[in-house]
Amino acid sequence: MKNNFKLRFMAGLAAVMCLAGVMSSCGNSGGNSSSKKTADSSKSESNEKTQDGKVFMENTTGTSDGYSYELWKDKGDTKMTITEGGTFSCEWSNINNALFRRGQKFDCTKTYKDLGNITIKYGVDYQPNGNSYMCVYGWTRDPLVEYYIVETWGSWRPPGAPEALGTVTVDGATYDVYKTTRYEQPSIDGTKTFDQYWSVRQDKPQSDGTKIEGTISVSKHFDAWEQLGLQLGNMYEVALNIEGYQSEGQATIYQNELTIDGNYSADPAPVVTKNGGNDDKPEDPADGAGFFTSDFESDESGWMQRGSSTVAQTTDEASEGNGSLFVSGRTDNWNGAALMLSSEVFKQGGTYSFKTDAMQKSGEDATLKFTMQYTGSDGDHYDQIAQQTAPSGEWVTLEGDYTVPDDATNLILYVESPDSLTDFYIDNASGIGDGSEPIPSTSDKKDDTEYTFSDPVAITNTADISWIDKDKPMVAISFDDGASATKKTDPAYRIIDTMADNGFHATFFYVGNWIKTEEQVKYAHEKGMEIANHTTTHPYLSKLKPAEIRDEYEKCREKLKGIIGEEPSAVLRLPYLDGGGDTTKTLNDVALISCAVDTKDWNNATADNIVDTIKKAKENGSLDGAIVLCHENYEATAEAMEEVVPWLKEEGWQVVTVSELFAANSKELIGGKVYTKLS
Repeated sequence: MKNNFKLRFMAGLAAVMCLAGVMSSCGNSGGNSSSKKTADSSKSESNEKTQDGKVFMENTTGTSDGYSYELWKDKGDTKMTITEGGTFSCEWSNINNALFRRGQKFDCTKTYKDLGNITIKYGVDYQPNGNSYMCVYGWTRDPLVEYYIVETWGSWRPPGAPEALGTVTVDGATYDVYKTTRYEQPSIDGTKTFDQYWSVRQDKPQSDGTKIEGTISVSKHFDAWEQLGLQLGNMYEVALNIEGYQSEGQATIYQNELTIDGNYSADPAPVVTKNGGNDDKPEDPADGAGFFTSDFESDESGWMQRGSSTVAQTTDEASEGNGSLFVSGRTDNWNGAALMLSSEVFKQGGTYSFKTDAMQKSGEDATLKFTMQYTGSDGDHYDQIAQQTAPSGEWVTLEGDYTVPDDATNLILYVESPDSLTDFYIDNASGIGDGSEPIPSTSDKKDDTEYTFSDPVAITNTADISWIDKDKPMVAISFDDGASATKKTDPAYRIIDTMADNGFHATFFYVGNWIKTEEQVKYAHEKGMEIANHTTTHPYLSKLKPAEIRDEYEKCREKLKGIIGEEPSAVLRLPYLDGGGDTTKTLNDVALISCAVDTKDWNNATADNIVDTIKKAKENGSLDGAIVLCHENYEATAEAMEEVVPWLKEEGWQVVTVSELFAANSKELIGGKVYTKLS
């Protein structure tokens, strides 16, 4: 097979293109093994060379036949085979996120115009099963931008943004152009906040079975983005990419002809249309109030799938009218239907009323839940708006008021069934509000003036420390956001069993309204784990009145007491580690728990990342006496505990609960005080 990479540079630009060995000062700068987009260049023992080409199953990067190649994954089973002339094949399963790509990397000193016209002629046998896309992919620096030109996709059309900036027609197809922002996420420069630019075909290209062929005029998309106000920086990479997210599949790229001609020309210009004003949006109520209604009479009304589910308008069921949205094919509890909300309409600090009718037909009761997801200054958050037990075949109404936090961006409203994989329907969804001042509370909680603060008190600590060797180092590894499990193979049960099997205990912090089954809480208690409080609804406590703070604690305490038949420990994990406002004054009889070591499992840390965090803390001396923050609902966390807990035991360490940590060291826990470690 011929080498299809064509370099037609003008003499003065011949030095612009850098192959991987020459340009490594740019291509590897700032990258690390935890970065989503830059693989660890060390080759795993499972990577090998075959007669047909190089085969890689673990993260790797390199060059072959004048093309760069890269395989990156955060976990799961992957295989990438490098063949001649920029071609390759790939397979993936059991993954969270994986990318396979071949193209060129640059030295980050030239813009795309300096490089010349860039095109890719492709031929792909593409067989995804679930969420995946085939695209041109890359990065620029100054500014740091991750970009996608999406040619086709699997079950979900990216990027899920609420509104396109405009369209570009090029190569005989029309693409929607989007801009999204990633906040403190992995990048080629480590964890950063950066923009993503997208061109996404409005319609998938014609195919011959599973095979598609075509040409992508990459530079024309870049030209269109500039016309729409999206500025690119100096080029880091351009590559033909197959990406999978929580899916499985395979692809064979049998043609990947990348041309960079060294002679940039704006002619012929792409046809660009800029979306204007609010022409296509419903009029907002007076004073910019938030507004949307979704009746699903003729289409999906902008709702999209969440996870691996499928969403489609149907006339099979309806709470009113003739249509509804049918959500099916869910493979995990969090899969469901989602709607992106515009921050120009649903504003920070504004209070809104959200409502939807919902029904499931599983043949038995199931829980249906209405949630707001957003990105805050400290990561992603998931706030419950409403939750109901839905009898099979009966419509229920999920509704509640919600105040958008002051630091919230990327608002996503979604419906799920947290305790089942049932299909369900939603209808008559809406969001309205004043968009400015929060709606006054109508709760029966006390006003500030009625609340009397008391002095801090010492916590009664009844922890059994008879099994602990006080001369050995110890650490309190704790787990938030329970009770999350519905079956014994779920992460929470695996974590409990890992602790118990190694003769250790851990503290589990439960959110009252998030408890899926009482059986899990009882199981943890029977195994010697500490049952502790993580509030009732997981709010920012600093935003609440004293009576509301106390109410959050007491309702969860009563619920846990009813489950285990005794008082839970008087320790509380601060939601979002937020102990501001009146929290410390109000909870004068509760030890407030933060952390000294954050595994960042909540921020997509892999099992290896979590293990490395704990091992490094041991090596640098910060682990002894520390409180470690984990979450019980992540597969990666369970996998990490199954590795690191036996390792700690072999190293002579003990994993104990928060209360045991203090009792074993003859230290008193004081109410209203925030603890990160033994002190």
